[in-house]
Amino acid sequence: MDFSSVEESYVTLLCDQVRAAAGNDPNMGVLEKKLEQMAKPYLRVALERLVQERAGNVATRCPRCNTALQVEARMRRRKINTKFGKIALARAYGYCETCHDWQYPADAALALQERAPASPCVQEICALTTLRDPAINVQEDTRRLTGIDMDPACIHREARRQGERALALRNADTKCTGTLQGVAELAKRAVLPTAPFTLIIQMDAWNIRERNDWGQTEDLRKAGQEPKRWHWVYTGTVFRLDQRATTASGRPVITERGYVATRLGLDAFREQLYAEALQRGLLQAELVLILGDGAAWIWNLAKERFDGAQQRVDLFHVSQHLWAVAHDLHGHGSPEAKAWVAPYLGWLKQREDGALDVITSLEQLRDNMTALTSPQREALEREIGYFTEHKKRMDYKRGKALEQPVGSGAIESTCAQYQRRFKLRGQFWSLEGDEAFLALATLHFNGRWSSLFPHDDDQNPVA
Repeated sequence: MDFSSVEESYVTLLCDQVRAAAGNDPNMGVLEKKLEQMAKPYLRVALERLVQERAGNVATRCPRCNTALQVEARMRRRKINTKFGKIALARAYGYCETCHDWQYPADAALALQERAPASPCVQEICALTTLRDPAINVQEDTRRLTGIDMDPACIHREARRQGERALALRNADTKCTGTLQGVAELAKRAVLPTAPFTLIIQMDAWNIRERNDWGQTEDLRKAGQEPKRWHWVYTGTVFRLDQRATTASGRPVITERGYVATRLGLDAFREQLYAEALQRGLLQAELVLILGDGAAWIWNLAKERFDGAQQRVDLFHVSQHLWAVAHDLHGHGSPEAKAWVAPYLGWLKQREDGALDVITSLEQLRDNMTALTSPQREALEREIGYFTEHKKRMDYKRGKALEQPVGSGAIESTCAQYQRRFKLRGQFWSLEGDEAFLALATLHFNGRWSSLFPHDDDQNPVA
């Protein structure tokens, strides 16, 4: 790389400073850290000048409606924590008569959030690190990797702020599902193959622990109330059939998919899942397949929001029901139980109407076995009812022939990815906190991180 004489002088100065500070026989890691330390003061001053220059060029107009502001002050100061240290900024401040609000136009132009002391890059660092571990655990890692020394409370607060921004983006998408124009707008975002495709939607739920009525457990129990600590997080994943693949070692993977997760209940989940499905090609799909376990809420939601979609109950959960009968009849884990269940599983996988064959056999067993105990007979009745209810969702032979999934591994994996962060040992949440971080994690999983932090968008590379 060729440098001008000024640039060469700057590089020479940095090298001299690093040599003086690094001591004898430094390794490369020492040189890297010292160079970063020596360069930071220059970078901080340069950033401060560039930021001030940008602020000075911003027109004093409302960033919302572009109305000229009634300027109250020209040089309101603000301090900002950046990757290179703290800088100061002076900018104009005025009142918008249209929006009836006070505005800092330069703050909006610089992507600085109201009352947030951190620059966009520092906000992103806080958000990314806190998605991996609680803020108290990432403080030292953040300092070592970036040189930024922030209190855990500050890291958490900045990450929470980004979570609330992610919530606003998610809510805007969900709101679109309420109008035909909004639905069409979401559908336009789908990146589609040229050939007809099948869209897969899988759903499940897991528990998150919240700090409800903290310190009131004893009083609540005396009043006859049991404190509720665990709450459902409804979760979904959406992908096209052609996005399934295998690695060189044969491990199945999904190359790209959508994620949804919320603690706000089934109504909120239904609309969020619909919004994500629209963005993944719901309206353009030749076939839509809903896959889940036997939970009634899954199939109720499928009928409400995805009426006409094919439904399939997960084969693993179905096999668990057959194993339950086997254990009841022949003893848990016995060779007789294993021998009894094998043909039933074979029928489900290999026959066109395997579920009907299973039901017929279980009914004959119930009617002809005189030695059944009352619990065994009740268990058989329960499983006959289960298979009768879901028999149209057990087309496993056809699904295999079409190379469709017959198991819910994708949604199990999705839940595990969320739980990796949200169910750490000793972790407690609040409804407001967990929903903001769920929205932030979902935005990241969905590959839409640049909607919060466009400064590192691949579509706008630095030359």
